Amino acid sequence: MQQIPFSDLEVAPGHIYEWQLCAPENLDPAHLGEKAASFNQEKHFSAALSARREHASEDYWIAITFKIPGRVDLHALESALRHFVEQHEVLRCGFEHLAGALRCDVMPPGDVNLHYVDSGEMPTSDAALNHLKAVFDQEISTLSWPLFRMGAVVSADHSTVFLAFDHIVCDGVSLAVAVNQIQSAYADATAGRQLPFKVVGSYLDFAQAQRVKYSGIASDGPELEYWRSFVAESGSLFPQIPLDLGIESGRMYPAYSATVQLLDDEDSKAFENLCFRHNGKLFLGLLAAVGVALRKVSGATSYYGFIPVSERRDPQWHESFGWFVNTLPIAFSVSSDLSFPEVLHAAQESFRSLIKSVDVPFVKAWELLAPQHYHLRTWPYPVNFFSFIDYRRMPSSEQYHIWRPSTIPNASHTNTGNMWFYRNSSGVSLNCIMPDLPQCRQAMAAYRSAIAATLTEVLHAAD
Repeated sequence: MQQIPFSDLEVAPGHIYEWQLCAPENLDPAHLGEKAASFNQEKHFSAALSARREHASEDYWIAITFKIPGRVDLHALESALRHFVEQHEVLRCGFEHLAGALRCDVMPPGDVNLHYVDSGEMPTSDAALNHLKAVFDQEISTLSWPLFRMGAVVSADHSTVFLAFDHIVCDGVSLAVAVNQIQSAYADATAGRQLPFKVVGSYLDFAQAQRVKYSGIASDGPELEYWRSFVAESGSLFPQIPLDLGIESGRMYPAYSATVQLLDDEDSKAFENLCFRHNGKLFLGLLAAVGVALRKVSGATSYYGFIPVSERRDPQWHESFGWFVNTLPIAFSVSSDLSFPEVLHAAQESFRSLIKSVDVPFVKAWELLAPQHYHLRTWPYPVNFFSFIDYRRMPSSEQYHIWRPSTIPNASHTNTGNMWFYRNSSGVSLNCIMPDLPQCRQAMAAYRSAIAATLTEVLHAAD
């Protein structure tokens, strides 16, 4: 699996078929389930409302594509897609902001109805890509329903299945969950087997439990002790990236996305072994290298940043679809008098402190500790953001060489430089989304180059 900009996606010419979730004609709203949204979802929905009030023309979605070799069975694929939607409650919900918290109205699984659309033949790859981009940009919105689109580009010798979601229902791991579950259901359907309805944890149940536990916390309460200590050390709740990106505060810019490989598979294994010898994991070694690189390009002797952390520790969420990600700050020394193993150790110690607060929602910390910025629909200024995912750990990853899945986070506008690192069978790569400004692209390119150089230096020093 790879994470790439939409411009890097490869799709063969073919015939496009789509399926859209729709409500049955006789659906009684009184029979819809009602649940509360998560803190992430409520903030995301509020930001979308704010963007609409400001007449901001911005497109955001997260997509996954994967291959089905040979001639696709469209009836079996439709069954697999319907089964997938029936399994996951968050895909069957719509959001409504009335008095109080954001509310979810949930369609029962038995009412799931997919509207089939024949979108026609696409004679070239560009035609197919242009169609998909238009559908994702124009039809996926936090404030409309349904919150996802799905279909397939059918070619002579294979098909490319696509699903695109609004972030309010999805995170990066959920995309891997979708690939595995749809491929598994498709295999059962083509073999004539009954599709088993396996009970999986509902993200809306996770959201409800989160609200019960954290809605009443206070700014001086023990739950936010880690956050308060970070603010005291760094000077702000939001860790500003110490680079001049040429960005005006409060302004959004057209986004630019790029993916580069930092290490091939052989060097990735060597670097991971190096981290292991120092009792560290790969992602912490990468974070330490990022901190050292940032010192080289900015002179900063301490690393302050945000990292997203999975909230799927409980086994009931392992096969669930939703937004199981919390954002937490991390701080550690990257002083030039420290060796790389010492920086790695500092990152490890900081992460051990961080993980104790992994359940405390970032949105509540934002509301209580930075109320002057809480009305904003994005960061108040460019923040230092590090994300990592190991696709080798995903379900059925041994099939990825056949399925060839690609994840595509799309943002038409941004005001920061986000960095998503990932490990797959080819090595370690980095996907960045940043403002499409010459100064910003130059600064972030220098940052990426420093990261690659630091990794190479660490490996050479180890040799």
